[in-house]
Amino acid sequence: MFAADDPVLAALLLIPAGLVAGALNVVAGGGSFLTLPLLIFLGLPHHAANGTNRFAVLLQTVGATASFRRAGAMPRGIVARLGPACALGAVAGSLLVLQVGETAFLRVLAIVMVLFTLAPLLRRRGGAEAREPADDHPPPGAALFVAFLLMGFYGGFVQAGVGFLSLGVTSWAGYGLVAGNAIKVACISLFSVVSLAIFSANAAVDWPLGLSLGFGTLVGGLIGTRLTILAGDRILRFVVSAATLAFAVALWLRT
Repeated sequence: MFAADDPVLAALLLIPAGLVAGALNVVAGGGSFLTLPLLIFLGLPHHAANGTNRFAVLLQTVGATASFRRAGAMPRGIVARLGPACALGAVAGSLLVLQVGETAFLRVLAIVMVLFTLAPLLRRRGGAEAREPADDHPPPGAALFVAFLLMGFYGGFVQAGVGFLSLGVTSWAGYGLVAGNAIKVACISLFSVVSLAIFSANAAVDWPLGLSLGFGTLVGGLIGTRLTILAGDRILRFVVSAATLAFAVALWLRT
């Protein structure tokens, strides 16, 4: 096990890992399945690893959100209306996970990866393509509010894989993957502020490691944003499937 108090070694590992994870988080999701185990591998307790990862995610998503807005690809209506639901859910999720022991937390990670691996296989083929809504407003209804609330709760609890969940919610709301990715990074930015504050208040953030990881995720997020805007839905669907499979294999090898 590497020592978390070796800043040079930590930076050599975390910056490139953050670069890859940041790009994946924006293009599809699941980058935290790389960075969260790496932080634990460096010697951080599971709560500190979970909290430290939030700082990197926040830097990456803030940068990506700004890039989407500059490119005119941000559906601001749905973010303004339902982003607060994500933040509210994140409060409950973050407070709950701080009460969970290490063994239970790692088991949750394993279960999550199995679910995210099986979900695409269970979807029926030939379904309708997600559309880009004619305006910037999501379809009304309490179900969508609850979906964003649960998305925030999950993000507050574990973060890893919330990108896949977010894309599922935005697709269900009728947004394609480009707009869905923009909504995803904006909402994750909102609830990451809340989660980071809660973890920090409980002394569960290693700021030096977070800065190293955050630098990598910030640059990776900017690259991922550009890839998202240029690639379109077809390539993004392939990336989502490939990333899910890769992270599932990595988790099984770890366990």
